[in-house]
Amino acid sequence: MSKPTIHDVARVAGVSIKTVSRVLNGEPKASQATRERVMAAVASLDYSPNLSARSLSASRNFMMAFLFGTYPDVPNVSLQNEYIAGLQVGAVTAARAAGFHLLVEPVEMVDDKFAERAARIIAMPAVDGFLIMPGLADDPRLLGVLTERRGHYVRVSPGVELPELPAMVRIDDYRAAADMTRHLLELGHRRIGFIGGRANFGSAELRLQAFRDVTSAAGVFDPALVRNGDYTRESGRTAGRELLALADQPTAIFAANDSMAIGVMALAQQQGLSVPKDLSIAGIDDISMASAIWPSLTTVRQPIIAMGAAAAGYIVAASRSDVTPPALPFFAHELIIRESTAPPAR
Repeated sequence: MSKPTIHDVARVAGVSIKTVSRVLNGEPKASQATRERVMAAVASLDYSPNLSARSLSASRNFMMAFLFGTYPDVPNVSLQNEYIAGLQVGAVTAARAAGFHLLVEPVEMVDDKFAERAARIIAMPAVDGFLIMPGLADDPRLLGVLTERRGHYVRVSPGVELPELPAMVRIDDYRAAADMTRHLLELGHRRIGFIGGRANFGSAELRLQAFRDVTSAAGVFDPALVRNGDYTRESGRTAGRELLALADQPTAIFAANDSMAIGVMALAQQQGLSVPKDLSIAGIDDISMASAIWPSLTTVRQPIIAMGAAAAGYIVAASRSDVTPPALPFFAHELIIRESTAPPAR
C-alpha cells in the first residue's frame, strides 16, 4: 500500500487540504471540531508529514527540544519520574501529529560548565523551540541564557512569572497544596508532617508556602514537622522515617509529590503502621501508581499529558511567524480522595 498523503487526510476528514495544513501547523483558525476530525483522520491513516519536503519549503526545521534536568546524587531520577514521562508522552504525541520531531535532551544540573552547555543546546540551529521542564524552568543560570537568546520557549511548572519568558504550562501549585492541606485539617488532623521537593523547583516552594500558610492560619504549623525531599520514593522513606521517629508523631504526612508519598507508605507498612488508621498519607500528581497501590493514594490530580501536549502545541504555533500563539492559562487540578486518608484515630 502507498503511503497516505495529505490528500487522503483531507478526504477522510471531509475538509480541504488547506484546512489540514492549518491544523497540522498549529494555526488557530480551525475550530476545535475540525481539529478533532483532522487529527482522527491522521491517526486512522497513520499519516506522517514529509518533514524533508516541508523543511525545504519553509523556514522551520520541524524540530522541538524537550529539556529536563538530571542529578548525579539521584541517578536517572528524571528518566524514572512518571511526571516527566507523562509530560514527554503528551509532548511527543502533539509534536508528531503536527509533523514535528521531539528531541529529548537531558541536562546535568550540577556541572561547572552548566551555563556553557546550556547555551550550546539553546543555540542549536535545527530546533524551532524548547520545552523547559521543572527545575530547569527556574534555574537562574538557564534563565540567563534564555533571556539573552531570542527563541520560542515554554517553561513547565515554573515558580515565578517572567515578562521576557511568558509562555508557561502549569497548575496553580499553591492552591493545589492548600486544598490538600485543608482536606487533612477537615478530617481532624492537627499534627501534619510535610515533605517538600527540591529547592530549585519553583513548584516545590509554592507547595511548601501553601502548607505553611494554611496550617499557620489553623494554628497548627510546627516547623519540626517539615522535611526536605527530592521527589524520589527513597527521599520520601528517609523523610518519613525522621518524622515517625519524633516523640509526638504526626497523624498525617503530606508529601509534595506522589513518589515521595508512596515512599512514606512503604516505610509505614514496614514499621507495622496501618494506613490510614495509624497514619494518613497524601501526595500530588496522581501518577498511575497512586491508584494501583493499596491503600490507594489520596492526591491532587494534574493533567500531565495534556500539559505536555499544550507545551508542544505552543511551539508549533510559535514557530510560524504569522501566527500569534494562544495563551497558556493555568490547568485545572482536582482533589482525588482515596483510601490513604481518614480521620485520626487519636
